[in-house]
Formats: sequence, C-alpha cells, structure tokens
Amino acid sequence: ERRAKDVLKNDQVPDFKTSDLEALDGEYDCVCCVDVLIHYPPERLNQMVGHLAGLSKDRLILSFAPKTWYYTLLKRIGELFPGKSKTTRAYLHEEEVVEAALKRAGFEVTRREMTATSFYFSRLLEARPAASAVSA
Repeated sequence: ERRAKDVLKNDQVPDFKTSDLEALDGEYDCVCCVDVLIHYPPERLNQMVGHLAGLSKDRLILSFAPKTWYYTLLKRIGELFPGKSKTTRAYLHEEEVVEAALKRAGFEVTRREMTATSFYFSRLLEARPAASAVSA
C-alpha cells in the first residue's frame, strides 16, 4: 500500500483491505485470497470459494496448497513426531475440486501458475466470471 501511495495519484490508489474471510462483504474489481485456503477444511471449500466469488466483479485470484503425493507424505511424516510444531495443520485441496467450486460459483479459470520457495509451493488460479472469461 505504501508503495502504491508513493507511485500513484491519490485517486488511483487501490483500497487495500484485510479482513476475516467470512466477515468480508462488499463488491470488488479483484479479490485475492493468497495462502488462506490452507486454513479451511475441504468440506468448507465450496462455501469459501462461493463467498469470494460473490465479492468479485471481474477477477478472483486464489492460491492453495495442492493435494499432491509430496505434501501428503510430508504431513504423514510430521504426524510421527510428537508436538504441534512437527506436523502442519494446513489443509490440502485437490486442484480439480477448487476448479469445480469456481465453476459452481460462475467463474472460469483463465490462468494457472505455481509459486515456489525452497520448501513450499502452491497453486495459483486466476478466474473470471464465465461470461467475461471468453472475452478476456
């Protein structure tokens, strides 16, 4: 936000906002939910994606830890050791399930990428309302 204020004119600065995901309301051009879905169990994924899609007028960007053999194995290994810090409580989501939730919410994936650091990677999906995804 600080960099945007340094570079842009006052009327061009986006309204940056952080909020509890479930309490967020309003209408936004672009909704970004980065590395938050790891905190929601798979049975709540449809509800969360639907809620976020309902806030977006044009674009929804989601990232999540994909359910892969690698992450599943790491979680299993972590469970062998006692203590909370040895295993992650992060929820893994199957990419096909996330994409199906977007479709149910009327959105279509227009771009997919992977993000990575030395020990972590996540799937990044950009989606637009299905009617505008064709023209994008």
